[in-house]
Amino acid sequence: MKKIKSISFVVLSFILIVTIAVPTTARSEQGSTGLVATKAKKIARVTGVTLEGETIPNPNQTPENYGVRATDLGIIWDATTDPDQKKVMLAFGDTYDDGWGGFGGGGDPDGWRGNVLAISSDQDLSDGLSFSSMITEEGNDNYAKEIIHSEHDTSGDGDFTAIPTAGVTVGDKHFIHYMQIKNWGANGRWNTNFSEIAYSDDEGQTWTKSGVKWPEGSKFTQAAYVKKDGYVYMFGTPAGRFDHAYLAKVPEEDLLVKEEYEYWNGSDWTKNDESAAVAVVDAPVSELSVQYNSYYDKWIMLYLNENRYAMVMRSSSSLTEGWSAETEVATGEEFPGLYGGFIHPWSNDGKDLYFVMSEWGPYNVVLMKSELNPGSPSPNLIEDPSFENQTSETIDDPWDLESGEGGIDQNIGTSRAGSQNTWLRNSSGWNAITQNVPVERNTEYELTGFVKTSQNNNAGYFGVRGEDGGIIKETKYERNDQYTKQTVRFNSGDNEFVTVFTGMWANGETWVQIDDYMLVEVDSNPPALTLNGEETMEVPLGGAFTDPGATAVDELDGNLTDKIEVTGEVNTKIVGTYTLTYDVKDYDGNEATPVTRTVKVTGEEYTLQDVLFTDKDDNPITKLPKKGFVKGSAEITNNTSDAKTVSLVVVLYDKHDSIVNVAGVTKAIPSGVSETFTGGFSMPGNASGYYAELFLAKSLTDLTPISAVERIEQ
Repeated sequence: MKKIKSISFVVLSFILIVTIAVPTTARSEQGSTGLVATKAKKIARVTGVTLEGETIPNPNQTPENYGVRATDLGIIWDATTDPDQKKVMLAFGDTYDDGWGGFGGGGDPDGWRGNVLAISSDQDLSDGLSFSSMITEEGNDNYAKEIIHSEHDTSGDGDFTAIPTAGVTVGDKHFIHYMQIKNWGANGRWNTNFSEIAYSDDEGQTWTKSGVKWPEGSKFTQAAYVKKDGYVYMFGTPAGRFDHAYLAKVPEEDLLVKEEYEYWNGSDWTKNDESAAVAVVDAPVSELSVQYNSYYDKWIMLYLNENRYAMVMRSSSSLTEGWSAETEVATGEEFPGLYGGFIHPWSNDGKDLYFVMSEWGPYNVVLMKSELNPGSPSPNLIEDPSFENQTSETIDDPWDLESGEGGIDQNIGTSRAGSQNTWLRNSSGWNAITQNVPVERNTEYELTGFVKTSQNNNAGYFGVRGEDGGIIKETKYERNDQYTKQTVRFNSGDNEFVTVFTGMWANGETWVQIDDYMLVEVDSNPPALTLNGEETMEVPLGGAFTDPGATAVDELDGNLTDKIEVTGEVNTKIVGTYTLTYDVKDYDGNEATPVTRTVKVTGEEYTLQDVLFTDKDDNPITKLPKKGFVKGSAEITNNTSDAKTVSLVVVLYDKHDSIVNVAGVTKAIPSGVSETFTGGFSMPGNASGYYAELFLAKSLTDLTPISAVERIEQ
């Protein structure tokens, strides 16, 4: 025992020495078990025209410069072949010029290219991703050419288009994995004839189809490449957006030797046998991108989860296992039609996560930025959420057939994601599946799942029960001809476990198919909202007011300052006290405690300007005459927030300061409006020492000045 302790002490001492060499910040963050990502911000447009109301940069102006008005994807990889001239390549999918149809893919066949390629040396992504060039048609430097040829046979049985899915550079040769599309199916599904590797020996100018192919139905129809220790690792997914991710590797020098590929079988590598590949990430995974982050010493993967309608991220210390739960990076609620998120390979030595992302409606690509932080994403608490671990047609642990008739559909093409789903079918009674799930007390959760039903279903229920069997929350579903998402959000209360259930009251011969559950803890912490500058500010009448604003930061969503909504306004032309209220919500709907700022606009309630004394012929005078008619006029501005009735008075005083005469005009002046007043009187002509004053009063009977006083004397 003493010997073991001694050995432990030596090892510990060595570890401490190594740890001391790591900077404090990096040490604490790299020691984290996982990573989370803030919600991404749109940094710049990569392709297409600037949209109406859009203020982000658009450095490439691709419609004018390259005939690229609409395109998608933006498969991006480090394509450096000369260390002194770093570059990345970006391979785009179906591309259209001015003949684009105006929404999504599609347009004039004469301007349709199945793929195009851009080159960029831009290392500062903070203001956008600028192209150095695109591969263009010979003799036309302003028109990007199709680099991998396809016949564009739209019959549905031929060579429809060639879509890049991944790229990698080895030595001085560039490789693109592409899928040769046969036809496009329902949303998120498509069919291929095969996938293949094409390569270029001349810096992307020309591409050769290698003949190294994966057949229709392959687990590697779509790919994501990374290089590590002399190998090219290839993540793969089948065609579409509803399957698992698999992993293969091949020595760099054998990238075009199909027989040298090894497939991860869950514990080891199996050579030249794709069927041995097992899922390393569960469905649904689509349009996958993987990069290594040196700052956190983690692998990062980014992909679209169609079930969550979100771009999600996972992290791991290993390519083959240990991938964390998902953290949402961008949602379809904020970026409708999002897909195709591909990580920029040069942004992975710190906290920043830059990636390009496609948007279906504009059918173009934008540059996005998120921030990585240590943390643990909320895991899916449902075990076997897509029934992929069920080994027979009978429902088994962790699921229970609570009542009625039900079972597992295995590999018959009825699932939403993966290859299996559960079913309920009966002509009468309650039929349901359940799973008991541990939860934390008094915590917010969201449960989602997908159901598809027979046409006569009219009494389906999806929800959760508490420990006492009572329903905490449920939603009713009726006829669903396609898999339709069901959602309930609930608080666990005093429960330490809940029962998830999905069922239906049969209405004659009735059936339900169920797939893809998710139960996750919902963020219930609001953002922190703080004022910039002083809580109370003063501004002189007519001065300039610049709102210092506020700052909002959320522990999951990052900086939300641009999401702050301000109510109230400050009018520096009107004296008074103004209140500005700042509100913000995070992406989960949690609202921060509002903060307010008081702004006081100070100054006279009424302003006299353009004061003028004249004689009877309207000639300006600077002294009172002994006799004759005298007029006084001025423009009066109401600087208050209310309409006011006031009087402009011209008062004549003798040398004893006694009032001799009063002339005046009473008018109603709206808030912020200027009115010109004129009043006059005749001089007595019998003495000297008179003087007159012009000012604003509340009325002709109350001559207390409520404005500045202008004076003229004899």
